[in-house]
Amino acid sequence: MTNPTETDLKSEFAKLAPWIFQFRIGEADYGGTIGAGSDARVEQFFRFAPNVATILETGSLEGAQTFLLAREPGVRRVLAIEGREANLRKARFVQELLGVKNAEFVQGNLEEMDLSRFGRFDAVFCCGLLYHLPKPWQFLNRLPSVAPILYLWTAYCGEREAIELPNGMRGKIQPEGGSDEPLSGLSSTATWLTLDCLLGCLSASGYQHVEVIQDDPNHVNGCMVTIGARLRSE
Repeated sequence: MTNPTETDLKSEFAKLAPWIFQFRIGEADYGGTIGAGSDARVEQFFRFAPNVATILETGSLEGAQTFLLAREPGVRRVLAIEGREANLRKARFVQELLGVKNAEFVQGNLEEMDLSRFGRFDAVFCCGLLYHLPKPWQFLNRLPSVAPILYLWTAYCGEREAIELPNGMRGKIQPEGGSDEPLSGLSSTATWLTLDCLLGCLSASGYQHVEVIQDDPNHVNGCMVTIGARLRSE
């Protein structure tokens, strides 16, 4: 869109509604209600993984965090994978408006996608995805072959709610919102692992250094944790 007016932008954003994130284009805000101008988790990611040049983002929604990752000095490439075409249309639309050149959006089902087909990256940024997967341990097992560093922000199951799951896992089964809910996974249910089980899965996947950066068991949406993992201890 060449030199769009505010009326043009309002019309185009309305065509793609509903939106989750709010984006600043020029001097005005468009889209949803959650501001996309900053994110403490992105800042935290770069503190844990400074000087990364290539990033794989898993579960990018409308691209709010993608654009924050891409604008960091030194970042050459962000590959963002998202399962829903509707979210990708929004992300690509905003990308064109913002003129972001070093980000690429790909549609794929992260429950089963072979991530190695995209090559190697310096780090994986996984924020708000893992607790939407029915078999999160399978997803985690695929990450070490893609990048030596993982930044993970996810919900987990408190010990009081946990039950015994197959394959020696502990956690709980959560219903997902279905295909019409943009913040849900692609399957009807997801598995939330306990924190100990989650940390064990990361170690079993091959990460030699696994660090709990922040544990928030009283988060409004349930127990939440931020984890940094590396293939090599430093």
